[in-house]
Amino acid sequence: MANSRIEVLIVDDVAETRHNIRKLLEFEEDISIVGEAGDGNEALRLAQELQPDCILMDINMPGLDGISATKRIYQVAPNCLPIVISVQGEQEYLRKAMLAGARDYLVKPFSGSELVNTIRQVYSLEQARRSLQQDSQTNRSAQVIVVFSAKGGVGKTTIATNLAVSLRKQQQEVILIDLDLQFGDVPLLLDLNVKRSMADWHHDGREAIEDFLLKHESGLKVFASPQTPEQGELITGEHISQMITELQPLADFLVIDTPQFFHETTLQSLELAHKILLVATPDLPNLKNVKCCLDVLTKLNMADKVHIVANKVGSNGIKVEQFSSHLQQPVWQKVPYDLRLTTQAAIQGIPVVDLNPKSSLSRRLVQISQDLLRAEPLSQETRSKIPLARMLFARR
Repeated sequence: MANSRIEVLIVDDVAETRHNIRKLLEFEEDISIVGEAGDGNEALRLAQELQPDCILMDINMPGLDGISATKRIYQVAPNCLPIVISVQGEQEYLRKAMLAGARDYLVKPFSGSELVNTIRQVYSLEQARRSLQQDSQTNRSAQVIVVFSAKGGVGKTTIATNLAVSLRKQQQEVILIDLDLQFGDVPLLLDLNVKRSMADWHHDGREAIEDFLLKHESGLKVFASPQTPEQGELITGEHISQMITELQPLADFLVIDTPQFFHETTLQSLELAHKILLVATPDLPNLKNVKCCLDVLTKLNMADKVHIVANKVGSNGIKVEQFSSHLQQPVWQKVPYDLRLTTQAAIQGIPVVDLNPKSSLSRRLVQISQDLLRAEPLSQETRSKIPLARMLFARR
């Protein structure tokens, strides 16, 4: 986007329409037409070759339609800004266009001023976003701590939430990501009203990600999961990678709460993690699941990042030493059981470490955060590279 003129690629299967659009733009001093395409496949080829600033994309075209082509533009021209044009003005078409990554939507017929103003506005907003992002860039690159479990009900979200708050209390910039895309509970445990979630970030063309973070009174920032399961289905592993990459320069720690199953999105977060905290309760029903989970992580070359956290120690179960022996893996941290405190904290939406800081549970959670703070992160070079993960767990 360093060019003095906005370079535009026109995509429409009707030659006359392309000609008319060219006439509307050719006398604008700050806009340059760099090419035309008659279908989606040609649009992708030219976008990769020309790397335009903006692409005007018709929806209804033979072969690869405009919505499908827009979804793939980011793969071949990541800096290109799609603007969808169509005779269809229904809300459903608009929604599909925005979900595909379009930055704006124009209904035919449109005037020259409408077209020019839309191009300039989309371009200007993107320049402002990138400028802001560059200004906020520092040498900071957050450690990525993924909290995972082999089954539900082990207290994973409670641990993730309280670790994030504890790290914030130690003057760290922390972003807590709720990656349970269908049934995330992080905002509930922090008594946060979700105004914007990662679904909105995805829907709005992936604008400046910091604008979508919720602010907790502790100073912790939260990236909330989608409000409905169907919205969560639209988030892919590629989005998770982009999300983590954009958030890392904004914090010292990214704490990621995940669902209790392997999924394309979960695998992407595990791959990018510096440390994986595998939360488990030391009991026989959980033992089999944890062993299977460790086997999978070992096959994916992630075993060196795994730290087992035994939660609810002291409840009815087996001894932690026996649990560790059966797993053939040391337990990194033991977290005591306090049903009354965790239940009260969940009901009130107050973190355990704030509700009763002197409790043994709170002290242990703070200790874990301090251990994370003192530990040396893995270097970028030693992080696992696991294309196998995508092959095993990619969407069919």
